[in-house]
Amino acid sequence: MSRALAAAEIISPAFSPPLLMASRAVRTAVRAAERPIVRIDVRRWVWRMRFRAERLRFFAGIDANDTRCLNISVLPMSIARASAIMIVTLVGSRVLGWLRLSVIGAHFGETPELDAFWAAFKIPDAIFGLVVAGALASAFIPVFTSYLAREREDEAWHVAASVMNAVLILLVGFSIVMWIAAPYVVPTFVAPFHDPQQIALTVDLTRIMLLSPIFMGLSSLTTGILNSYRQFLSSATAPLVYNLVIILFTQFGYPFLGIHAVAIGVVVGALVMWLVQLPELTFRRTRYSFSLDLSHSGVRDVLRLAGPRTLALGAVQIVFFVDTYLAVGMPEGSLTALVYANQLLLLPLGVFSIAISAAVFPTLSHYASLGQVGRMRDTVQQAIRWILFLTLPTAIVMIVLRRPIVNLLFQYGSFGPEARELTQAAFLFYSLGLAGHALVQILARVYFASRDTQTPLALTLISIGLNVVLSVSLAPFLGINGLALANSIATLVEAALLFILLASRARLRLVGLGVSTLKQISASLLMGVAMFGFINVTNLPFDLIKDPPKLTLLLQTILAAAVGGLVYLAAAYLLRIGELQEIVAVVRARLMRNRG
Repeated sequence: MSRALAAAEIISPAFSPPLLMASRAVRTAVRAAERPIVRIDVRRWVWRMRFRAERLRFFAGIDANDTRCLNISVLPMSIARASAIMIVTLVGSRVLGWLRLSVIGAHFGETPELDAFWAAFKIPDAIFGLVVAGALASAFIPVFTSYLAREREDEAWHVAASVMNAVLILLVGFSIVMWIAAPYVVPTFVAPFHDPQQIALTVDLTRIMLLSPIFMGLSSLTTGILNSYRQFLSSATAPLVYNLVIILFTQFGYPFLGIHAVAIGVVVGALVMWLVQLPELTFRRTRYSFSLDLSHSGVRDVLRLAGPRTLALGAVQIVFFVDTYLAVGMPEGSLTALVYANQLLLLPLGVFSIAISAAVFPTLSHYASLGQVGRMRDTVQQAIRWILFLTLPTAIVMIVLRRPIVNLLFQYGSFGPEARELTQAAFLFYSLGLAGHALVQILARVYFASRDTQTPLALTLISIGLNVVLSVSLAPFLGINGLALANSIATLVEAALLFILLASRARLRLVGLGVSTLKQISASLLMGVAMFGFINVTNLPFDLIKDPPKLTLLLQTILAAAVGGLVYLAAAYLLRIGELQEIVAVVRARLMRNRG
């Protein structure tokens, strides 16, 4: 009896109310067992409580021997719950992203103004990618999380404030320089349009949108801080607001401002994207100061780790500028079609891989800071399996249903059949690299969590060099399709190299991953055959080969996707794919719990 009570006392301080109540239940059961009338197997209750405690520790990312984590008042959000929140909010964000592109395309279509807008968007996006994205993804979150894991929160905030102030100064400086240099940089490196008015419009739009990387940088660093605390809700909803603001400005400002309304919407959307995260940051954990302590070891770690990643992202911008430069020289509307096809690729990529990777990254950084290599390996393998389980069938859906998808999403107003055909063809070649893009998201973060930014940099440079060579070689023969194909091939090569080097370092279980991947590929191919057959069978009696009514096309697309999904699930069940079995187990547990 004394051991049972001791076990209950050990468990209860470690966790919040559910287990505290459970420990009280154990003590009550012990006292009842001491009475001669009621007999209860106390040992079974104690071991059940211990099992639940260990399970909560695991899903919360707390090591069993890590006593420093026992005094936290709120358990960190589990990976599964964080991924679910990220996926749900990103689905909403991608829906609004589609609506944003659809509204913009309906108003402008294949016009020189829209080509000028997308060309102007490249410079602010490049500034944000160079200054913020590298520091956030590869350096800031691992360093900030390491201080939190060691219970040095004040020092963590000192580092965060110094990094945020330094990034803000850099963003303002870069934006001012590019505002001055825009008339010279745009026609030379970004958009060599033949029409002087189109060049002037591109310069004007560039200058307007140079405010957006400042607000986007503040928003991203705020997101990094919240994610380090395993708080994902407000940061995940921020992109929803961003897309919504752009939609509203485009829809209601178009009659008065034209294409300038979209550019202003980008700036205001970036500002609101940052503002919606401030309440959670301000009222919960903010310890911001106006410090700029560049000599602090944590700040130096961020700068040291961010350097290679920033260089890699700067090299990635070369691909964007090369593709833009080549697409501008192609028939009118080619650049718009390429951008729309790439944005379509980002829809599933953001929903699945980016969501899972962002949710897993703080946990990986936590394990790395405590030296828990085994748990890092298990987390990485689970993330890889889940990403492939979701992205492989999605890629098949994108390939088979690409034409109706583009038709339903974008073919409105000025966006006509010619633009649809250009977009769907480029979308096909982008879809081939979806799995590669998804794997790069998670594999690169494993290196970042281990504070290794050199290896991803080297492999990214190899991928970029291959991408540029293939783009220049394929563009004269395939047009924008060649640019999309070059991107897919280079990304698949980068993912393969990242995985090969990580496999030996992390001692991944290659046999298990290989068998799981083959099963997922087989199920996905069966799904594609089923959807292709359904589309061809229904095209004949209903004459859907040409441009059918939107409602009829929507019904056919939904049914085709449903048929493919059912075939995929059936094949996954027959092939005993582990991810489906996990889903079934969770559903059964929930049903049994509800019955109980």
